[in-house]
Amino acid sequence: MGKKSSPQTNLTGQEKTIEVCKARSIPIKAPKDLIEAYHQIECKALQAILKQIQYTEKRKAKLVITNEFKKQLRKELLKNWKFTKNYVDSAMDMAYSIVRSWISNYNRGVFKNKPKVRRKVVYIKMSLFSYKDGILRISIEPYKRCIIIDLNKYPWIPKDFDKIGGLLLIENKLILTLKKKVTIKKPKGWASFDINLTNITAYINGEIKRYDLKPLYHIHRVYEIKRQRIQRLAKKKPKTARKLLQKYSKRELNRTNDFIHKLTTKIVRELVQKGYGAILEDLKDIKRHILNKSKSMNRKLSKWDARKIQKMLEYKLKWHGLPVKYVDPKNTSKTCPKCQNKLIELKERKVKCPQMQLHNRQRRNSSIKPSDAGSLDSPESSGRGNSLNEGEGVIQTPNPGLWSGTLSTQSRK
Repeated sequence: MGKKSSPQTNLTGQEKTIEVCKARSIPIKAPKDLIEAYHQIECKALQAILKQIQYTEKRKAKLVITNEFKKQLRKELLKNWKFTKNYVDSAMDMAYSIVRSWISNYNRGVFKNKPKVRRKVVYIKMSLFSYKDGILRISIEPYKRCIIIDLNKYPWIPKDFDKIGGLLLIENKLILTLKKKVTIKKPKGWASFDINLTNITAYINGEIKRYDLKPLYHIHRVYEIKRQRIQRLAKKKPKTARKLLQKYSKRELNRTNDFIHKLTTKIVRELVQKGYGAILEDLKDIKRHILNKSKSMNRKLSKWDARKIQKMLEYKLKWHGLPVKYVDPKNTSKTCPKCQNKLIELKERKVKCPQMQLHNRQRRNSSIKPSDAGSLDSPESSGRGNSLNEGEGVIQTPNPGLWSGTLSTQSRK
């Protein structure tokens, strides 16, 4: 598991220190009485906070909370509470977070129904645990009960972190947030990535490389067929169908996360070895804009894990002190990276530049173009995007040899 670090780093010549984080999970037998009690007070807190929502004349929601309300709510939740008091503060924070997130989506027209606490998860604040010499001690009941975990027993927990952030306690595992301060260094070069449905096209150090995503698409397709079969069963056996859907949805998520983690780790190792930063397309909220076409197209696009791949690449690269840059993806497949002119579309998704007489495929062009656009923020570039200095940490605009007819022939393989 992994978490995204702080917002994107500016790619100037100056170094910048940021705090990055990643998440790791360990198996644990959690105290059920704490999980149940925490879930109950979180639901109570959520219902009380939802009553404080007010609506404007334009039906926009806003949360109006006073300090007196917070004190009264905390006092109410602490009645007959035998666990450490900070768990009540944690549950209130979780409830506030849920409501604020719902208000944001409600005002954008995404959500209508009020939120509910569906998962039984305990958020353990930093004031509820201590960490020293690899030993993690979590308070359950003050002076009576605690959980002691030796993190040295788990080889997948990295040793190069500075501190542990908040913890998430679930019935059978504990999720740790590991934090580390890193200095984002000036990269030796840039690698740009274009994430498609069945492959990732990368432009690294003057050569185009492809990473196959067909196994990932196959995983989504297999479980889509299973869900369709289960949904036919829903009319006769709704409870059985619901359990099966939960089971296979979780299995699909685990398999996709496993594949993406292994692939992004492989890519990051290659970039760390070269000392390269990454240039990615800004695809934030992309599915919200594209999932409005035909039913078959929506199903196909829902299998596109571009944002998840980007997030994993970003936090893993920043953990090693390498920068990540997001650029506008507009027209990356339609403009020539050499002269910035509009390309002419040919058959079989090929494109041609009328001025430079260069040929390429759209997917390969969209991986080359971001590297050129990202170089505009680098101190080594001057003038337009196609004016780059060689050997100064910026990927060169591809030469005509990369755009030959041979390249188009190879891409069919």
